[in-house]
Amino acid sequence: MMQNDSNRPSRGAAWKRFRSAPYKATWLLCVTLLPGCSQFTAAPPEMTYSKAVSRELYQMEPWSLEGRVALTGGQDSWTADLAWVHQRDDERIKLSGPLGQGAVMIHLAGNVVTVAQGDGKIQSSNDPEGFIDQQLGVFVPVTSLRYWVLGLPEPNRDVEEAGNGFRQSGWTVAFQAMQTVGQWLLPRKMSVTNDRVKLKLIIDQWNLNGGNAK
Repeated sequence: MMQNDSNRPSRGAAWKRFRSAPYKATWLLCVTLLPGCSQFTAAPPEMTYSKAVSRELYQMEPWSLEGRVALTGGQDSWTADLAWVHQRDDERIKLSGPLGQGAVMIHLAGNVVTVAQGDGKIQSSNDPEGFIDQQLGVFVPVTSLRYWVLGLPEPNRDVEEAGNGFRQSGWTVAFQAMQTVGQWLLPRKMSVTNDRVKLKLIIDQWNLNGGNAK
């Protein structure tokens, strides 16, 4: 039996009913809960590496950074949180959690390095990179890294441009992403590799001359 069309609400009545508070609220709730409609705050855009070196960065001090590091070499591989504070001829590096230990503190003053392990053991040496290799199990070019981490080649050494970075002292330094910190363009994601060691670094925060940026 055919249904009497007179019992159906008109289009105008249906629209009016839809616009009423209960129906409108229900519809808005359904739209809000749709998976693809979540609101979020976009992260700042990442910049690309520029081969134009700002010479003023060589004189920048003090500076500090916080981030994460992953290091692989030979049979050894570890990750750690990283905090690095630089002043003239003085580097203080804190690695939290490598090799399943507590914090490891590395203090480099001139050519003297002091390593304090999480167990309270403190040792020093006049061979910074060789001693750090002995303590951590992986060779880290820390004296060069002090410049590379700023996106700079180490001064007074040969350097060759290579893609999104450069080659120096047998290492390939590549910058996967940069970030704007004040007026400067500084690394956000970078890697340092040779045929035996691979170091990856993500920098979450820079602090330059008392100012900082995340």
